[in-house]
Amino acid sequence: MDIFRILSRGASLKKTKGASADFSLAKPAVKNSAEKENLDSEIEKEVDFFHQKDHKKKNSVKPEPEKEQPTFEPAAETIQKVLTTEEALELRKSYKAKVSGDDLHLPIGSFEDLVTRFKLNKQLLDNLVSNGFTEPTPIQCEAIPACLADRDLICCAPTGSGKTLAFLIPMVQRLGKGRKNYGIRGLVISPTKELAAQIFNELTKLCKGSSLQIGILNKSIAGKFRNRVLASSKFDILVSTPLRLIDLIGDEVMDLSKVEEVVFDEVDKLFESKFVEQTDRILTACSNPKLRRSIFSATITSSVEELANSIMNSPIRIIIGHKEAANSNIEQKLVFCGNEHGKLLALREMLRKGEFKPPVIIFLQSITRAKALFHELLYDRLNVDVIHAERTQLQRETIIDRFRKGELWCLICTDVLARGIDFKGINLVINYDVPTSAQAYVHRIGRTGRGGRSGKAVTFYTKEDTLAIKPIVNVMKQSGWEDGVAGWLKTNLSKLTKREKRQIKQKAVDRKPISTVPAVVRKKRKQRKEMIEASKKRKLLEQSSSN
Repeated sequence: MDIFRILSRGASLKKTKGASADFSLAKPAVKNSAEKENLDSEIEKEVDFFHQKDHKKKNSVKPEPEKEQPTFEPAAETIQKVLTTEEALELRKSYKAKVSGDDLHLPIGSFEDLVTRFKLNKQLLDNLVSNGFTEPTPIQCEAIPACLADRDLICCAPTGSGKTLAFLIPMVQRLGKGRKNYGIRGLVISPTKELAAQIFNELTKLCKGSSLQIGILNKSIAGKFRNRVLASSKFDILVSTPLRLIDLIGDEVMDLSKVEEVVFDEVDKLFESKFVEQTDRILTACSNPKLRRSIFSATITSSVEELANSIMNSPIRIIIGHKEAANSNIEQKLVFCGNEHGKLLALREMLRKGEFKPPVIIFLQSITRAKALFHELLYDRLNVDVIHAERTQLQRETIIDRFRKGELWCLICTDVLARGIDFKGINLVINYDVPTSAQAYVHRIGRTGRGGRSGKAVTFYTKEDTLAIKPIVNVMKQSGWEDGVAGWLKTNLSKLTKREKRQIKQKAVDRKPISTVPAVVRKKRKQRKEMIEASKKRKLLEQSSSN
């Protein structure tokens, strides 16, 4: 069975003999040791990534066909039950949420709470259950009721904690009651095409059976808008990246004056200096006086909060855990490699010891280095591919699809895949190059340990990374993984100054090439290449002079 299909199924649903339903997020409740043993064996069987146990099935009895999963129909007494104030506050305390602002709203304890409190659409509830979403995560418990109460939001929660559903559920519920062909009323902005496509896929699941028209602003749809083949008023909710949307706004092809809700996902990226002007233009185009704004991310800095407060109306601030802490389910480790050659040795040592457990993602700081490592691992006969900004959109989509299906064991990439992309089955993330900030580190390793599963993140560093490693150590301490930091490193690292932070972000560490080829051979190859290029130029000059 495909590991990625299994791990992306989410929660399970068991129907009891009575009228009520029994829900669980990751595993069903285990009542005794025998049941636990059966459950563990079932899980182990399902996630056999390399299908090593297939040869044991020759003499096995043919399994019975799976019974049809019952549809969800909550009992009347379940619908009527709503959390009391004391229960709600106790729930908030249990997942360590920090909620601040004026006129706060109580969290929900289950999706059924929304039926009584906000008259949640039954079709939407059925869509949630049919896709395996039976219990809300902490960020969903807090953000959904606040959104449905028409409040602006600043939300920060760990990677893989369900932020996408936290803003899509209330958007679908609120806009599902509106008129058709009225115009774009819901807008979701994402910094990357891959994340936008993922959000659109989740939105499609929630809108099944509803009258809402949803779309993603890709190259094809943008062309139809521009040529007036398609009117922007066709869609109720649109998912887009900033630049493509701004091009249509500037050419007066798209009207955003009817937008009632706008969500900025991965807001710390969208509020960076190179994105912030685009974000401002989008907000200016959304001229509806009743506009509700929400921002979501796994890391929100003080400068981002300050900017958000300037464009929002009395927002509610929701922080789950720490603003810059990684998911505690992720085991984090630092490995000192001495130099660049030591990194390759450390990676191959992990392969030799069996610590390299696919599926794996490896992050590097540049496209050149990603290509170089890809060729090195090809020599090791590893089932690997590379994805970066120079690859076409079709190539990137194909590689991601193969990786999800388990056809690839290892994916090498730059920070283009560091944010938002949901790979639920990732076992290991390797930072081959140290990220330039604590935020980048949190988002990179957040590709593993999603949906309540455990994961592992290993970061290689050398003597050139003396400054860049400091924020990483702080994140590991806040996440409770100090054991992964060497003792001398804990005591000898001082806090980064503002000047040092700017230095790290503006100038990448100058690293030696990734190669096992001796320097003498590389030098000869370079000289030979230069000679060939010089010879070609000389011939071109001779031809031009003779003509």
